Amino acid sequence: MFHQKKLIAAVMTGVLLVMISGALAATNDDPASLSPSQEARARINALRANEFFYQSYGKEDPFRVLVDGEYRESVASELVDMNSAHLVGVMWGQDDRFALVEDGDGFGYILRVGDRVRFGRVVSIRKNSLTARVTLYGITNKVVLKLETTEG
Repeated sequence: MFHQKKLIAAVMTGVLLVMISGALAATNDDPASLSPSQEARARINALRANEFFYQSYGKEDPFRVLVDGEYRESVASELVDMNSAHLVGVMWGQDDRFALVEDGDGFGYILRVGDRVRFGRVVSIRKNSLTARVTLYGITNKVVLKLETTEG
């Protein structure tokens, strides 16, 4: 293990030296004539060239789930289910008013009066509430989501 760390350190040092020498060569200046600030700038620019470097040695790879086939993307429903939703906020201006609603899975929706929800439509939006008319199995109900107030 100790030898592996030494080897990795030596390789990384070599890579860094190659990057620095490449940056210095790109400036067309003699490295001996560079001021300390110019040399530091050349080193920083050489490091910036590798913006997406990730060292995973000795660590679990957090990106593995994205490529090993085990990742399953969550998809929001097209229409929010009012029975599992809660009102997050209401915003309005002179010409528009809309409600911010979050479903049971944590997906957010922006709803206006007349917008469709699962099995119904939004019928009103007030300062602290959203009302929808939902029809299920031939029975129409009014579902009211109230803005939760935090007492502090």
